[in-house]
Amino acid sequence: MESHLYESVEPSVFYDKLENVLSTQSSAFKVNVALGYELVSKTGPDDTRYFYPNLANTYVFNKPVAINSKADIQKKVISEIRSMELADKLNYSSSGYTLKAITAFKIFIYHRDHTLGDSEAVIPKIIRENKHVINFPKTNNKCVFHCIAWHTFQSPKKDPRRIQAQVKEAFKRYCSFKGVKYSLSLFRSFKPIDLLQLDEVEDFFQLVINVYKMDVVSGNVECIRRSDKGYEAMDILSYENHALYIKNTDMLQSKYQCPKCEMVFVSAEKLKNHKKNQCELVNIESFPTEPTIYKPAHNTIRSLLTKYSIKDADQYIDHFIVYDFEAILKPTATQHGENTVFTNEHIPVSVSVADSLTEEVRCFVNDDPKMLLTDMFKYIGDVSVKIQQYNVNKYKSLPQKIINAHGLTGMEIPGVNLGKTYKISLGFGKQKSDYGKLKQQLDQVPVFGFNSGRYDINLIKSDLFAVIGTDNIKSVIKNPSYMCIATSDIKMLDISNYVPAGTSYDKYLTTCLGGCKCDGKIRCVCGLGKGLFPYEYITAFNVLNQTTIPPKSAFDSKLRGTSITGDDYKRVKFVWDYYEMKSIKDLLIWHNNLDVVPFIKAIKAQRELFKRFDLDMFADGVSLPGLSEKVMYQTCFNNLQYTDKKPANAFQFPAKRMGSYKSQDAKSKREFGMTLEHLDTLLQKQKYLYGLCYWQLTADTASADHINNNLGHIDGNILISCVKCNTARKDMSLKGFHIDKEEKDIYAKMKANIAGGPSIIFNRYAKRNETKIRGGKVCKKIIGYDANALYLWALGNEMPCGRLTTVEAYDGIIDDIKADKVFGFLECDIRTPGHLKDYFSEMTPIFKNVLIDCTDESVIGKYMFDYNQSRTPNRSKPARKLIGSYFSEKILIYTPLLKWYLCHGMEIT
Repeated sequence: MESHLYESVEPSVFYDKLENVLSTQSSAFKVNVALGYELVSKTGPDDTRYFYPNLANTYVFNKPVAINSKADIQKKVISEIRSMELADKLNYSSSGYTLKAITAFKIFIYHRDHTLGDSEAVIPKIIRENKHVINFPKTNNKCVFHCIAWHTFQSPKKDPRRIQAQVKEAFKRYCSFKGVKYSLSLFRSFKPIDLLQLDEVEDFFQLVINVYKMDVVSGNVECIRRSDKGYEAMDILSYENHALYIKNTDMLQSKYQCPKCEMVFVSAEKLKNHKKNQCELVNIESFPTEPTIYKPAHNTIRSLLTKYSIKDADQYIDHFIVYDFEAILKPTATQHGENTVFTNEHIPVSVSVADSLTEEVRCFVNDDPKMLLTDMFKYIGDVSVKIQQYNVNKYKSLPQKIINAHGLTGMEIPGVNLGKTYKISLGFGKQKSDYGKLKQQLDQVPVFGFNSGRYDINLIKSDLFAVIGTDNIKSVIKNPSYMCIATSDIKMLDISNYVPAGTSYDKYLTTCLGGCKCDGKIRCVCGLGKGLFPYEYITAFNVLNQTTIPPKSAFDSKLRGTSITGDDYKRVKFVWDYYEMKSIKDLLIWHNNLDVVPFIKAIKAQRELFKRFDLDMFADGVSLPGLSEKVMYQTCFNNLQYTDKKPANAFQFPAKRMGSYKSQDAKSKREFGMTLEHLDTLLQKQKYLYGLCYWQLTADTASADHINNNLGHIDGNILISCVKCNTARKDMSLKGFHIDKEEKDIYAKMKANIAGGPSIIFNRYAKRNETKIRGGKVCKKIIGYDANALYLWALGNEMPCGRLTTVEAYDGIIDDIKADKVFGFLECDIRTPGHLKDYFSEMTPIFKNVLIDCTDESVIGKYMFDYNQSRTPNRSKPARKLIGSYFSEKILIYTPLLKWYLCHGMEIT
């Protein structure tokens, strides 16, 4: 290790010195910086304390930063430090001291041995047998040159065992570049290339060299050196200081991409199935093979605690993180389309982050949105590690029981010492064992925002995925809102999805916490008081450096048409003085922090509501409807009474019943072939219990029930039931009311006929005591109606239920529909007779989705055609539209509606 101390220098001077020191390093290294600073007492300027720059006191980075290329110096170190608030990195001896100055910097450099050229390295089987990696034999410390020679050698018959000539040629060119005379002895004795030397290798061979490493236990592949130069890219795998050539990085990382639709799959088999059956489909539909009663997924942790008889912990994830962004409104006045002008652009400038474990609050301010996100997620990552450690300690006994129960080896549980035999890492998003399911629950830390799915995420999404990456990421999108974004470590949620629509943040806090109880609202410092900030006054980042309180008019909002009161402005002045603010930036930080501190308390109070139903709002749903559904099903299934399956007394099936079964089948023209011997055998197999409700049977209550009601009483189609259940079930199939694979054609037909409801606004000129209606009568009153309860009306009507079946049309089916003998849906052609078109002109009776060709005058009419043609740059294109019509072909009509159509004179053709 080496260190460089600089005292009595300004930060701007130090950055240059830091860059000079790091640029002179010739081999890969890690770096950290310690700060020396002086504190001064708030009570007296003579009381000062000096802290020497030492990593034990103050460090800029939480852990040393690895430098693997020259570009990393600027990207990972210089830019990072410049964007930091160094004052936040300091340790204050007490709250009675404040920072006077940062006066010293000490650079710590840790030299690493990361050369590429060890030909003696033992390559493990997982790499050696991977068909996407080439391991060159006997490279004699020149494995990098083997990779370059292979990559640049253009021959369809090249063999990795026979490229020595190309390797020597590449080495000779490199020697010439370095100004060294080539010789055979130099070729044989060449030293391995350090990772940091790859910069000059790239420039000479005009190749981008990206370096990856692999965890041989899990197979996970991670990039440790990525070059931003504009050359052709070459990827190599580094293992134990040996370089191997990567033929296809995506395949090595188990990313199988469809060349047509660009979807990515985790295995070649899934990609093959996709290309074979589903690539052309816009929507992929799947059906259960057999019908099942739907139940929402159980809480994973609760299920595991029950399965492994753990009683020393509950199912709830205790801790979480919250955040909130603030943005400036940069004037733009850009035209967007014909009738829209964007007056301002929202640019994120600050974000406050707090967590329920440490209850610490951090606010990051930066004029570069990407660097702002980098700081934010780096801090969230650090806090997540602490919360994950807490989760592991809470459920410490559970993973141990899982391992013992399954005899697992190779497990690694962070923070739990299980010995060296337990070591494995499980991928996120794959089929998991109990251990994998638990690990995902403990690793994924909930991160909440308020209205974040609609505003904050859309505010930052242009840089978000560049910062958090796109590997192992899942999202739930309800346009234009992000309901959930999940990675292996965090799950970003929006608390607005857990409250009624339209709930404001102030209303949320008031409901959960009761609001501010301070007597003087102006001097409130409880954290629940009103926060004020001049959003529209801040039009550029440098305005935040203003050292005076903005004028009262700065807090006015043209967008909302509001102004703050005199008391509100007095509160701004009080806050400015109370917190010793020096600039508007301090006001921004105070305001931003005010949005997250009470947020944590409110979420804790809200989740207690769901705990009454044994639900964890962090894990059991991403929205209020999802949690409500679980409450509904929970109530439904908890109220079910399960009968005792104790066998009943033996008896023989009554022979006198056989005659009634024969007459039933004869009347229904079904086959009869049931024997008493078969019924007695069924009774013995069912232990004299009903096969569905398990009630005990007697000779008086036993009944022979059909399994398939379309077939008669024949051996093999009989289930012994009780008379009550047999009567109640009538013509229902035992399979219930579910759409499964057998009924997918019916599902497709019904779905295709869902047209949607018309949204019609009749906006006609009308004037009281002047406009004439109903044959010349003067209109005396004008009333507007909004039919906003149509869903409730529809649900109150007769609904289809039971097993769906298809019946071919027969003579007389229309008469049966009119007589209410048939209930369901009829596929037919229907039209409105000519003499009734005027009657239906106010609202045409048929609604359907059809393709409207806007370029055809005969389809849309002359007026709309001419209008569309006049909109030269923005002409409407052909598209499917919901329209009202006088006719339709092969439309599926609900029989009560069809009956109404027929009664009002419409014709089935």
